[in-house]
Amino acid sequence: MIRSLTRLALPALFCFASTLQAQQIQMTVTAGSQPPYNDLPDLIRQHLTGAGIDILEVEYFGVPAAIGYFTDGDSAVGLHRGLVMTTGYAQSQGGIPGNIGADGVGNEFASTYIGSVATDSVLGALVNAQLFENARYRITFRPRGDSIRFRYVFASEEYPEFSCSPYNDVFGFFLSGPRPDSAAPYLNFNIARVPGTNLPVAINNIHPANSVYPNCLPFNAQYYNDNNLSLEQPSYDGLTDVFVAEAAVVPCAVYQMTLSIADVSDGVYDSAVFLEANSFEGEPDIAASFAPGDNVIPENAQADTVSLSFAGLPADLLPLTVTVGGTAQNGVDFQATDSIATVFTADTVLHFLFQPIPDAQDEGFETVTLTISVDSSCFTRTFILYIADPDSLFQPEEVVYLVNGTAALGISPTFLTEASWTFLNDTDMPISPVNTIVSSEIMVSVPLSDFNDSELLEFVCVNIAHDWVDDLNLYLVAPNERFLELSSDNGGNGDNYTGTCFSPSATLPINFPGPFAPPSAAPFTGTFQPEGEWGDILYSPMSGAWRLLVVDDVNGFTGTLLDWSITFSGKKIGAFQYLWSTGDTTSEVTVTQPGIYTVTVTNAVSTFEKTFIVEMGTGTKTPAGQTVWVQPNPAQDRVFINWDKNLIFNKISVYNINGELAFEKQVSSNATSETIETARWPKGIYLVALEGEGGMAVRRLVK
Repeated sequence: MIRSLTRLALPALFCFASTLQAQQIQMTVTAGSQPPYNDLPDLIRQHLTGAGIDILEVEYFGVPAAIGYFTDGDSAVGLHRGLVMTTGYAQSQGGIPGNIGADGVGNEFASTYIGSVATDSVLGALVNAQLFENARYRITFRPRGDSIRFRYVFASEEYPEFSCSPYNDVFGFFLSGPRPDSAAPYLNFNIARVPGTNLPVAINNIHPANSVYPNCLPFNAQYYNDNNLSLEQPSYDGLTDVFVAEAAVVPCAVYQMTLSIADVSDGVYDSAVFLEANSFEGEPDIAASFAPGDNVIPENAQADTVSLSFAGLPADLLPLTVTVGGTAQNGVDFQATDSIATVFTADTVLHFLFQPIPDAQDEGFETVTLTISVDSSCFTRTFILYIADPDSLFQPEEVVYLVNGTAALGISPTFLTEASWTFLNDTDMPISPVNTIVSSEIMVSVPLSDFNDSELLEFVCVNIAHDWVDDLNLYLVAPNERFLELSSDNGGNGDNYTGTCFSPSATLPINFPGPFAPPSAAPFTGTFQPEGEWGDILYSPMSGAWRLLVVDDVNGFTGTLLDWSITFSGKKIGAFQYLWSTGDTTSEVTVTQPGIYTVTVTNAVSTFEKTFIVEMGTGTKTPAGQTVWVQPNPAQDRVFINWDKNLIFNKISVYNINGELAFEKQVSSNATSETIETARWPKGIYLVALEGEGGMAVRRLVK
């Protein structure tokens, strides 16, 4: 049976209202037929898969236009972003009936015959009826944990008037592979079910009352949300709550999942399933006591204990092995520690101390890696710490003089704290032909391994000449091929991107006020947030080929990519926090009085202190510019302290990192050296303070 499309002739009032509402639409959908989203298997890898799932293979069956990537879906479907699979168009094709996609509003009519020849007998068996317009993914994967899950919403134009009818549009998530609680494996086991039941999610299993069909009473209607003839997204007349599909699995086993949706009994009145981005996950619960942004230990710092916590590990993963590795040498660059640890129980916490051993070598960043693995080799996870050379100008004690009544005191924890690296490609590239990716590459080389904190990237800047900029879509691609949407269809008939920069620190979205920036926004000179999310490219390699992709998606105007650049910053390396004796919490302070000022610098993995002696004047008896030697450093059985003959000291004191006095001695005014026995001192960081006629000199000592 083929239904006539009686709802094509909509009242003029609703057409007009729909036009007004279009200006307020929040959710946007990009079709899977549009570059770079047209790599449909890669959409699963980048935008559906989360932590704990290793994708081995992805196949798609159907029409590319039925797949899309949606963003800002919070108010429309209760999911921020992700993939949408439909039985029609994912993205509207011009706004007329018959071409409406998932991004329309409820009073529009999503009903398109797009000609998919894909078939799915397993899905058809759920409803015992003929299927049309099938869209289907088949994913082969390996989970690292003992369960998998993802979040989704089902929506349909069949609602509400075809509830209880033969037009029972349906979808399923079919799992095949070992079943942990049974000798019999999963075989096309549907995990997309109405909550609390074994029923598949389909029109006739979730719906309100429908007087069109006799005796059609509400069924699981508590999960149904009406959108019929509304001015709200999505375009479908009804949709479900957000559901969770989940299943128990065997860690490290190979599984196959089929995601499938189809029209039932005819090919009109579209349906869709919205899949939340990165919600297809199943990561074991392993956490480090430090975040990616604060994992730097300056070589001159006292290390804090770092921990790895393991909670509720699946028995199939045990035992786990934790291996200490990296470019830093155990016992040479940091105090010796065990290089291997084993986790035998489900709830375990391991503690490590990686205390740097200072040296005078220029080594840059050295890595300490904590790699967690299992014998099957299916599961590997690595946490990284960096041991960093201190700033080349760093001294644990520094004398500063008041100039015109003020003195600026500042500290840089590492040699890269204020560094930045800019890479440029200024080769002109024509942006043509239409709907074709133009790719411009920049080779990046920086002393960091992973882009694990968005603030490591300071700017991506572009200059493009084009007379109708909303034809353009811009993307940033990381060395591992993950990509970030920078700007799409913004600026109307405005001209050019001129000095346009994208930055994690920006506050204004490139598409302000949304959903698209107006012509007056061009040429977009300034700094903006991209349309995508920086998290899309996190944990990519820092060094390697970064690419800017530009697509002109409309005929009529052509343009040129003039140049683009990418800048990485060391300003946030280590996520250091500062606490001055004045109470200030910035890396720099200005003082107006002479005295002794200290600053304590901390992050999750280290702490150290610096002392500033602020004086009114200079002289030959002042510690400034003079020399004090503390050798050997690190200390062994004893330490020799020597100082310039022009310095006059009368007392030497040594304090541990907690400020407790470890040694004190009065010295004669003509002395230039002292020996301290340190054999029985605990290992740690000490401050050697020499007090005298011209002030104080403070030196750092490692034991």
